Amino acid sequence: MLDRVDARELVDIGFRSVFVACSEDEMRWHAERAAAFIRRCRSLGLTVYAVPLGYGKVMDPDPSIESLYVREHPQNLQIDSRGRRCGKACPNNPAFLEWFSSNVRTLAWLLECDGFLWDEPSFYYSRGSWACRCQYCRRLFFAGHERELPVDLDEDVTRFRRTSLIMFLLAAVAATQAVDRGLLSLVMPSSAVSSREAGLGTDAWDSLLESSAVDGLSVYVPWQTQGGDMEAAVRSTHEAVSAAARAQQKTSLLWAGGSPHPRDKLLEVLRVADLAGVEHLVIAGYQTLMGSDAFGKFRKSLKRVLEQVS
Repeated sequence: MLDRVDARELVDIGFRSVFVACSEDEMRWHAERAAAFIRRCRSLGLTVYAVPLGYGKVMDPDPSIESLYVREHPQNLQIDSRGRRCGKACPNNPAFLEWFSSNVRTLAWLLECDGFLWDEPSFYYSRGSWACRCQYCRRLFFAGHERELPVDLDEDVTRFRRTSLIMFLLAAVAATQAVDRGLLSLVMPSSAVSSREAGLGTDAWDSLLESSAVDGLSVYVPWQTQGGDMEAAVRSTHEAVSAAARAQQKTSLLWAGGSPHPRDKLLEVLRVADLAGVEHLVIAGYQTLMGSDAFGKFRKSLKRVLEQVS
């Protein structure tokens, strides 16, 4: 799809940054194509973040994102509380950590981007069943708590999962900054509601922001899917994430789903975000917006509003 994206058009409309999805399986065949696109964007003054997807399926819960690692290394997958292997690699597994660090280090070297966005790193959770209870997780938990890893998802286990993901992010950042110490690291936490219910590991924004692995939080505003008031959702999300980020002198970004369709209220979202003091608003995504058949008529209005809020 990158071949269809005109970087000059992005600049002309008024965009300042681009987030490039880099799925594990696609990068095996099309990494140079992504690298060429990123070089083109940066030459035009756009800031570019790479978004690794798949890669053991520790990041991004979208089931449509494939992972060859998951298919080829079942012995390194998470084990849930019922003793079953899950379709996600364990971030505490040394073999997976070595493989993952090597891959993101290669991405950083090849793509020459400005930073990385780690999209919803999480442990497995579904219908009351949680992971991981592999030998490495059990050993690490025992070392920290001097008791066996329980079957129940108690407070100690929830904290352990949070700490494990922060250590995973530290390993990821160490790998990318071995190539370029100036690379930024943003994290997209899992949604607050699902995280609180399942203890996915990234529900505690303060813990994430306290880590040197995190330069800022990137939070999605799911007002369309939750059927709430758009303005209230944008303002409340911004207030919460910006307050947490400011406390650690770090940055924050909001994401909003965008398309030319009136139901997405994209132009209104941009104006509300500007009035609320949002510094960085990311529109997701290219296919629903500029790839839409209706974008030709919508382009002029979008450009005008972006000029007003810049």
